[in-house]
Amino acid sequence: MADGDTLDNAEELEKEGSKKKLPLKLIIIIAAVVLIGGGAGAFFMIGDKSTEDAAVSENAEGAESEQAEDGEEGTGVAEAHYFSLDPPFIVNFTGKSRARFLQVSIEGMTRDAKVKEDITKHIPQVRNNLVLLLSAKTHEELNSPEGKAALRKQVLKEIQKVLEAETGKEGVEDVYFTSFVMQ
Repeated sequence: MADGDTLDNAEELEKEGSKKKLPLKLIIIIAAVVLIGGGAGAFFMIGDKSTEDAAVSENAEGAESEQAEDGEEGTGVAEAHYFSLDPPFIVNFTGKSRARFLQVSIEGMTRDAKVKEDITKHIPQVRNNLVLLLSAKTHEELNSPEGKAALRKQVLKEIQKVLEAETGKEGVEDVYFTSFVMQ
């Protein structure tokens, strides 16, 4: 019976081993299905980012072109574009007894990128009008902060006037003196 017991034990061990292997195989298969299913589910839930990104960039480009046309975004303000009227303006202006000079660097701001091109195209007319404006000022007018602020407004209006006449729209929103030297 010893041999029979050994055979029975071997058969039982073999059955137990196969029972242990079966759940292990089953667990591996279930885990693989869950991982693959989860990955596929996540892909479909999140979607294909490359097509979404392309759609988002198309919408952004469309909004930028509308923004450039309108000058404003739906909820905010369009991006500012700056341009410089180089070289600096150097003019002499009237003084009481001696010659006086003014050197001023002017930069402008617009919300429409095309205005930078328009300014470049009409720079001779803009510079001419600004030289005439600046040289008509006196030292006393420009010596105070209020005088400089008034001049800044006049420079803006002069640039807007030129652009309005040449392009049909003012285009420039503000101007800034980045250097202002009187002697």
